[in-house]
Amino acid sequence: MEVIKMQTNNFWKGEVGVRGLVEDQAQTYNVSLYVKGGRVKDYSCSCAEGNSYKGMCAHGKALFAYYEDYAKRAGQPPVHTSQEVHTMIREYTNRQVSRIMAAEEAEKADLVPVLLLSARRVQLEFKVGRDRYYLVKDLTAFAQAVRENSYVEYSKTFGFHHCAAAFTPESRGLLTLVMELAELVKPQREAELAPVHRDRFFDLVMDRMIEVQLPGGTRTRLWVERRDPRMQLTARRYGRDGIKISFDGVLDGEEPRRIAAGFGGEQHLYLAQGERLCQCSRDFTQAMQPFLEQINREGSRTLLVGEKDIPLFYARVLKSIAPYAAVRAEDVDWKSYEPQPLRAQFKFDSRGLKELLMEPCLSYGDFSFHPVEDENLPRSVCRDVPGEFKISQVINRYFRYKEPDGIRLVIRDDEEAVYRLLTEGIEEFRKLGEVMISEELKQWKVLAPPKVSVGVSVNKGWLNLTVDTGGLSDQELAKILAAYSQKKKYYRLKRGEFLQLGEGGLYTVARLAKELGISRKELQSRTVSLPAYRAMYLDSVLKEGPGVAYYRDQLMKALVRGLRSVEDSDYPVPEQLQGVLREYQKTGFHWMKTLDANGFGGILADDMGLGKTIQTIALLEDAYGGEQKEREPSLIVCPASLVYNWEHEIRKFAPDLTIRSVVGNAGEREEILREASAAPGETSVFITSYDLLKRDVEQYGELHFRFQIIDEAQYIKNAATQSARAVKAVNAGTRFALTGTPVENRLGELWSIFDYLMPGFLFGAQHFRKEYELPIVRDQDGEALDRLRRITGPFILRRVKKDVLRELPDKLETVVYSRMEEEQKNLYAAGAARLKERLDRSEGEGLGEERFQVLADLTRLRQICCDPRLCYENYKGGSAKLETCMDLVRRGVEGEHKILLFSQFTSMLELIESRLNQEGIASYKLTGATSKEERMRLVGEFASDATPVFLISLKAGGTGLNLTAADIVIHYDPWWNVAAQNQATDRSHRIGQDKQVTVFKLIARNTVEENILTLQESKSRLSDQVITGDGGSFGGLTREDILRILA
Repeated sequence: MEVIKMQTNNFWKGEVGVRGLVEDQAQTYNVSLYVKGGRVKDYSCSCAEGNSYKGMCAHGKALFAYYEDYAKRAGQPPVHTSQEVHTMIREYTNRQVSRIMAAEEAEKADLVPVLLLSARRVQLEFKVGRDRYYLVKDLTAFAQAVRENSYVEYSKTFGFHHCAAAFTPESRGLLTLVMELAELVKPQREAELAPVHRDRFFDLVMDRMIEVQLPGGTRTRLWVERRDPRMQLTARRYGRDGIKISFDGVLDGEEPRRIAAGFGGEQHLYLAQGERLCQCSRDFTQAMQPFLEQINREGSRTLLVGEKDIPLFYARVLKSIAPYAAVRAEDVDWKSYEPQPLRAQFKFDSRGLKELLMEPCLSYGDFSFHPVEDENLPRSVCRDVPGEFKISQVINRYFRYKEPDGIRLVIRDDEEAVYRLLTEGIEEFRKLGEVMISEELKQWKVLAPPKVSVGVSVNKGWLNLTVDTGGLSDQELAKILAAYSQKKKYYRLKRGEFLQLGEGGLYTVARLAKELGISRKELQSRTVSLPAYRAMYLDSVLKEGPGVAYYRDQLMKALVRGLRSVEDSDYPVPEQLQGVLREYQKTGFHWMKTLDANGFGGILADDMGLGKTIQTIALLEDAYGGEQKEREPSLIVCPASLVYNWEHEIRKFAPDLTIRSVVGNAGEREEILREASAAPGETSVFITSYDLLKRDVEQYGELHFRFQIIDEAQYIKNAATQSARAVKAVNAGTRFALTGTPVENRLGELWSIFDYLMPGFLFGAQHFRKEYELPIVRDQDGEALDRLRRITGPFILRRVKKDVLRELPDKLETVVYSRMEEEQKNLYAAGAARLKERLDRSEGEGLGEERFQVLADLTRLRQICCDPRLCYENYKGGSAKLETCMDLVRRGVEGEHKILLFSQFTSMLELIESRLNQEGIASYKLTGATSKEERMRLVGEFASDATPVFLISLKAGGTGLNLTAADIVIHYDPWWNVAAQNQATDRSHRIGQDKQVTVFKLIARNTVEENILTLQESKSRLSDQVITGDGGSFGGLTREDILRILA
């Protein structure tokens, strides 16, 4: 598909008409697009789908892709400056002008406030000047002048350019306030001060003298300060039985002085008195503001209080203002008005085992009442309204229903509410008053979790657990464990007590039962048997579990100690390997020996290139070398390409071992296995491939192996494959798995490997998916992740290069981008449009029946990025990436470097090989078609001769090769699985490398390749989170992933 002609018409801002001719399989189609804001709003096409298909056809998408590229290059459509940019330009211009004006103005201007107070309003006006001050007659115009840097003349002798820099530093805070107030007022000289602005204004003028116009019009100057003035009141008898309260004023010297003005802000009260204008504290404001506001409403500044209300007035008002106001009582005895305190009593009782009753009673002196009835008390009783309200809140929190007598409250058939009252509520009621509990209710105790003791002993490869749950019956224990599984906080015993189900001993037992698959029936028997491989997890949980008395026999202690202290193992390293193994490799050998001694298997998951092979050979040499030889042979299963590599390494490092590779035709393999069965002690180690084991698995039925070791264990990551079934069918004493990537794509891969090592260790596949895979991957459940790490941790040994090979040179990774030329780009755009159209037809996240076609289209796009000749035989244009690659190769060869060049596409390697031949650059090539013998020869020659380039297909050469002669690695195309790419890189960056390794990743700009890098990053955390707690893997592609890649 190719766009052969295009024409555009610009209509309005961001609106463009696009017309073009698109050629597809010798047919030409007329396509029209209406584009607005960079999106297609309407389109038409002369093809059949143009009228019938709901979405846009492939021709429309191809034209739009072509137009987008054209628009980027030609600058179409025109970009219109946003309002934000206009504002930004104006702001920066004003700032630059302000700096210039400020430099010209030798003296700064003052902005002086004038506070205008009246009975109901608080206003501000402003003056401006230097020696002489001029009134600002229009605040709106003033603010506009500042925004526009205008010159304003106030008199014949005074004027200046208005900007922030033209005012004194002391005035700039006020200037900001003026600019805000000007937005809120009409063109006038006064600005109303709202409460929030009042507090801001006084913070700006604190500890300064300001001009104030008091109510009545008098102008004066007052000092602004933070201060709580001391007030004075006078109380005297009035009439037959009342009291008159007079407000005398503020105590300042011997005689009180009147308050000239007062008003409130949002947080503070302000009082003008004498020569001061005081900002009062928040506490003062809270206490005094209501009193002052009410008394000022009375012209006489007095209050009259009748006899019945004197106690309330005394208790509520006078006691509240007492810290700030002195009250002179000429003939009033305040003690006689002291209110009676509120007293509360709460009687709790039970009726049967399902009803809890409570009768509240409140009293003031001799007056008692039930708050449920809301009985009216005499007005003479001074009620503690806040106290009563607090009591009613607590009552309503725990009780919802009344008894018919209207006095008592009841909790009925609600154990949750009863438990909450007993554990939390009773204590709350005690803080409010007297609590009385009946003898019947006292039986409803809340009991702490019972102490639990667990003993663990080891017997013939099994762990025997003895559980003592403190006298609980079997039936109660079963029900308590069920309550834990329902995440309840309590369990109610038959006698009515509530047994707390917090994190005590029973919680630990319930947790172990759930996580280790222990049935309730087993726990009821108080004796449980578990496989010995549960020892480490069991030990860690029981040690940490609160409320558990944990006892271990000597065998259990020795088992745990041995697994925890592998480095201190007494197993001697085989003599001929003492000087060969590094320290961390000796630790690996000790770890394998320790697991084997206890009947366990494990995953040696060291980083690629750290010598998993030599550590395994040490294990085999220990078993078969020297005088005491194992009777049973061992079996190594590996990819076909590594069979001879294993054979070579064993002969090199353990020449005294007898080894035999189970290879050749069916008859030859059958004869080898027949001889092995007849004479099991003749051969130490057999080596075969996954593929051959699948074919011969039945013939292995009569054999039993001392060790079974699978290399590149990711080959069995899918438990349903024949390879996985075959390795699990072999009879072996101890099994080990070697892999640098235990989890490549999905967490279920780890389950499959452990199902081979120790069947049942991670339970069934569905159980594992429910309890671990979905919570960890989907829900990001940190507890499930930690639990899985603790269970599997002792059986996975992983070291990475940066931690154990400090002497290994650095690995420098660089992404090199290339930009496709026109013809290559058009082919890519058409292919991308076709794939998007196909994805539009699929529903949901899955790809449905079109999955294989979608993946084929995606592969086609990746091939176009590499070189369109991979999928278009008659393509005559160039490949931007190939040219970039050749440039890197030339520079590498000139610098006398050796290069590994990886690609997923063997046909791409052929094209590169052809170019290398044309330029006279020697190379080797290794693909899946290369025989095992040829593979070994090529690796050896590349290490010893001067051939500078080794072309390797990613799958064929990603594992089992040692190519430390190379110090440059080129990944021609990115692969979905970043772990596979890393494995390929580590063919060079491994033990034996003494030069810095430079890794180039070639990426075609603005294509799926660029987005694949992002996708790799987003899916690269799962493996190391599980294995080491860091990150690193990649999952299967979903429809959403592909759409993200195409974005």
